[in-house]
Amino acid sequence: MIRHSITRLTVFVLAAFYLCSIPMQANSQHHNRIMQQKTAALLGDYHISFRSPAGILRYILHIDSVQGMFFYGSMENDIRYHPDRNDRCAIKGLLAGHSKYDFIMKPLIDREHPSTLPCQPHEWLLNNKTYFSFREDNIISGYMLVQNDYASPSFRFSGMKYEEEDEATGLAGVSK
Repeated sequence: MIRHSITRLTVFVLAAFYLCSIPMQANSQHHNRIMQQKTAALLGDYHISFRSPAGILRYILHIDSVQGMFFYGSMENDIRYHPDRNDRCAIKGLLAGHSKYDFIMKPLIDREHPSTLPCQPHEWLLNNKTYFSFREDNIISGYMLVQNDYASPSFRFSGMKYEEEDEATGLAGVSK
């Protein structure tokens, strides 16, 4: 009698577990699809700026690849505004899912990812985390907290996606 009740209880527990896991799998797959759509929307090139009362730094952000909730690319100095500088580094970011920001991005400055910086990597002002979200289509904005130089204030971060086709087309819509 005891043996049959243990078997019956085991079958009941396994059946309940199996039935409960089906909706959880579907829900997690839906959540993964949403995460991939958000990060895939980031792909492209952006004109970005870091603004503070001390000044404005302008860069070009290239987001080249997305893998799940992570995105990878590079950031380089915008020579239209700072022609004498040649800052360049790789970046890595992830989908954060926070109420105030959707993404976190940080430069990858190590031996595996070549970079050209005007100073040592730990002294570089932009070697900090940047928190941002989409505000409108193709427009990102957020902030960067400076933790490697406590005298510097936090920076506002903003950027706009651009396409090479947009630059090749004149104002009248005719190719140059």
